[in-house]
Amino acid sequence: MRSTTYLTAAACAAVLLGVTAPAQAAPAAPEAAAGPATAKPAADFNGDGYPDLAVGAPNAKIDGLKRAGLVSIAYGSATGLQYDKQQHISRATPGVPGEPAANTEWGIQASHGDLDGDGYDDLLISDSRSMIVLWGGKDGLSGGSEVPSGEGTEQSPAVRSAWHRIGDVNGDGKADIVGAAQVGPSESQSQWGVGMLYGPFDRSSGKPAAIAFRDTEAEDGVAVSNAELGDMTGDGIDDVVAMGSGPTHAFEARVLKGTRTGLVPGGTIDSRHRGAFGDLNGDGYQDFVGTPQGYDAKYHGGITVTYGGPDGVSKTLPARAYDQDSPGVPGVNEKGDRWGTDIAVADLDKDGYGDIVVGASWEGATDPATAVSGSVTLLRGSRSGVTTEGAKVLTQNSKGVPSTSEKSDHFGEAVTVVDADKNGKPEVYVGGNGEDTFVGRVWQLPTGADGITGTGAKSFNLGGGYGSAHFGSYFAK
Repeated sequence: MRSTTYLTAAACAAVLLGVTAPAQAAPAAPEAAAGPATAKPAADFNGDGYPDLAVGAPNAKIDGLKRAGLVSIAYGSATGLQYDKQQHISRATPGVPGEPAANTEWGIQASHGDLDGDGYDDLLISDSRSMIVLWGGKDGLSGGSEVPSGEGTEQSPAVRSAWHRIGDVNGDGKADIVGAAQVGPSESQSQWGVGMLYGPFDRSSGKPAAIAFRDTEAEDGVAVSNAELGDMTGDGIDDVVAMGSGPTHAFEARVLKGTRTGLVPGGTIDSRHRGAFGDLNGDGYQDFVGTPQGYDAKYHGGITVTYGGPDGVSKTLPARAYDQDSPGVPGVNEKGDRWGTDIAVADLDKDGYGDIVVGASWEGATDPATAVSGSVTLLRGSRSGVTTEGAKVLTQNSKGVPSTSEKSDHFGEAVTVVDADKNGKPEVYVGGNGEDTFVGRVWQLPTGADGITGTGAKSFNLGGGYGSAHFGSYFAK
């Protein structure tokens, strides 16, 4: 077992590969379009048919313990999200394993899916110490189980990274947990790759039906620190975008195609930390929007768009890179903007093409009073792929958006899209974990023919008593 050095996202230098062609549009999609690819459905924890939203507040004060953390659930209904009746779950909640502890910031990331196969979505809360499944049911989320983290062997890889996603990567119809995993005696002397915990999961013990490990350092040339799941090949089986450090310690990403017999190579992507899937050109293959830059203060941010195809990465449509200096994109690159803090993809204008919502939670401004206030940018899809025609940017100073842009609001820290009332008009949800002196807030922005608008927007928070909770730090995806 060879020794390697595992670098976190914050420690590695960013590398922007040669995908910076003019940003107006990609080449035309193939003539015979297969129709838009199906995206992962939104969570439905109580099985009532209305999508629900899970929002992270990792710094919430619990039982007087600062930064103990919680997750809040707003359930969908015929009238939209019931955010006035949020369910707050922490490690002080009956049935949830463990106890709340100060400074642990419980839950810095979450994913959803039906892990036990009972027809109700479950919520996976993960951090650097553990993975907890909160089980869905007719009354919503209740109880939980800790997923065994593994022993660091080939048969039981230690799943140590906080970043995990839920999907079906072996095509058996069961939800799996996939993320970075380690085989070896320690983090500094180990092999880092992709760990696959195959469903269904036992509700009482949290154990998966089976477990597997792919040594991506040896097989794919990347020590994985994060993974995203989506079906780029259009075969109904989720594929893995595995991101991490390559042989020169520069960040690299690989597409690993999901098959019934395991993961196989599917191409290279320029992304380093996170991303989102959606069909941007309506050809029936999900595309991947990633973040090639880091989050250090010197980085202005940017996104890369990699088109999917039957072999994973498209062999006919080249990847594209966009930032705020790209022609047609609103704004201008400024040091530390972090344009691409979070990304969501959905068909907002109902034209059959996915649109991109780009969060920039550190967006700067010339007025020091509104520095780091944040923004979200809309880039629209088309038959030829991403276009900057009709692009727009919204802040808290945009017409109709509640509140105003203030220093360190971090509007755009998290973004997602949910049609909570199932009226065919999804809403864009934007987290601003710095709002109200880091109490945090979430904004609901309507959508329509123009994509996204502030007209009719609403906002909500946790309510009092949770301190500087950082509500809106993430949405479960």
